[in-house]
Amino acid sequence: MTLELSQTLIDEMVAHSREDLPNECCGVVGRAADGSLTLWRATNDQASPWRFNIPAQQLLHLYNAIDDADGDLLVIYHSHVASEARPSPTDLNIARLHKGATEWPYWVLISLATEPPSVRAWRIDDGDEPDTVKAAEIDLVVADLESDRRRLEMIEVDGRPRVRETLL
Repeated sequence: MTLELSQTLIDEMVAHSREDLPNECCGVVGRAADGSLTLWRATNDQASPWRFNIPAQQLLHLYNAIDDADGDLLVIYHSHVASEARPSPTDLNIARLHKGATEWPYWVLISLATEPPSVRAWRIDDGDEPDTVKAAEIDLVVADLESDRRRLEMIEVDGRPRVRETLL
């Protein structure tokens, strides 16, 4: 099993990881019906070096944008600031909460514990027991794919939280 991403998107994930230090970064990659990829840098509203959470408003924005492109959620990515690029027990618990909801996205983890950073791809799927999941590393292949990069930010409009999307 392999995951194909452009070098541009991999470089963007690493840059996002470095810029959000000392906290974990997070984001997603969506695949449109035409095969093109879009990376969205999300906000880690946990502002934590040990966990991440994408705000509900941003998740809704992402799902709507992916749906509008007749696409699918291809990748969830985030960084580990001091541990290896392997799903942590917390990551597996997050994945377990979504078990059976939709097609499983790939997970890309970026470790800043080494220089250069380690970037690894994972498939998290049903485990052998009910309510369990398992992680299996897959090959991350650099491919020449059309890709786009965007940033999501939370702003306030008329006293209400809104999502602003900007091209990178």
